[in-house]
Amino acid sequence: MQLEQRDVASRFLDHFPDPTWSLDRDGLLVGWNTAAENVFGRTAGEVLGAPVLDVLGQVPPSTGPVELHDSLGRLVHGAVVTWDVDEVRHTALRVSTGDAGVVSRRLLEGLLEHVSDAIVTIDAEGLVLSLNKGAEKLYGVTAHDATGRSARSLARSVGNPGDLDAMRTALVAGEPWYGVEVQLTTHGGREIVVDSAATAVLDPGGGYVGAILVSRDITPVRELEQSLRAATRALRDRASQIAKATHRDSLTGVAARSLLQERLAAALTAAAENDEPVWVLATDLDGFRAVNDSYGLATGDAVLIAFAAHLRAALPPSATAGRLGADEFAVVLPGLDEEEAARLARAVTGWTPPTPLPTRGRRSDDPDVGVTVAVVRATPLECRSPFDTGVRSLLQRAEDAVAAAKRPTS
Repeated sequence: MQLEQRDVASRFLDHFPDPTWSLDRDGLLVGWNTAAENVFGRTAGEVLGAPVLDVLGQVPPSTGPVELHDSLGRLVHGAVVTWDVDEVRHTALRVSTGDAGVVSRRLLEGLLEHVSDAIVTIDAEGLVLSLNKGAEKLYGVTAHDATGRSARSLARSVGNPGDLDAMRTALVAGEPWYGVEVQLTTHGGREIVVDSAATAVLDPGGGYVGAILVSRDITPVRELEQSLRAATRALRDRASQIAKATHRDSLTGVAARSLLQERLAAALTAAAENDEPVWVLATDLDGFRAVNDSYGLATGDAVLIAFAAHLRAALPPSATAGRLGADEFAVVLPGLDEEEAARLARAVTGWTPPTPLPTRGRRSDDPDVGVTVAVVRATPLECRSPFDTGVRSLLQRAEDAVAAAKRPTS
């Protein structure tokens, strides 16, 4: 992690009043908040990038009691709470005994006033002890009016009244409480969603005496997510409507199966009248299932789009290319002689992906990506048959020819 990113991580941890630090997968410090600087006597610039073992001593990997060392070698007793986010482990220390580096009340209050998040301190009975300017703005109350009253009175109503009870139960039990979304209505009538976290305040004996509650208004984020979901649904519906109206495959742009069948039926009818040949060229991509399995659906879609573009470029104006299934395509070729149909089949067979597929994710047994092609000619009976009979018979024979071509020869 770059130094600038580490600084960002440290500034984020300054929202926590307890000494808090973050470790990467190698056990190196990538975050170190102001409270940790005060408790351990080391600045963020001194410790970021160093192994945590060299800075604090042995830190347990999970929640529990600890004995750590400050910069002068003095023991700092307490308990740690750990949580993992995106391969980064965050640890907060609740100091329980000793005077080493304990953050002063004046320093703490000064820090809280410069934090934009809403920070409220409450006692063991849930009464408000203090709130910063961020909390006054979020809840629409003043510190003078809120102090000494129940924390529940900060809002007109809470979507789930049990959230505060759950918070207190967790903190008294020494469990972390963070990442909880609470819906509430402010005294001004605004309905908002806040992301909340709380840290217990313990006496020297480890008893619960209150908590520090940190909340952030995420209403704009949730409203934006709802708008994006609605817009996405509208775009998908519109794309579906356009695809149905034009009978086009929405991914590759070639004809959908319904349009292909209509064009084939018209070609068969014309052939019965003027005695001209009608061919169907059918294809199936080789190794396509492995592309989806190894690289994901997005790469599979890119392969389909590239093949469809190659197919259209190789065809004469009278032809109609369509998609029959996941990686199955067919082409209606009216009026071509046998040599021309064979030439087109060779041109299509020579296709390969335009750029090499990435080696990352590729398995040793993945087959090469290519295409199997077969060409069949409509029979006089298929040309004279009703729509369903003639079209279905010719397409089925084309698909069977592709399947036979894919079978290994003995």
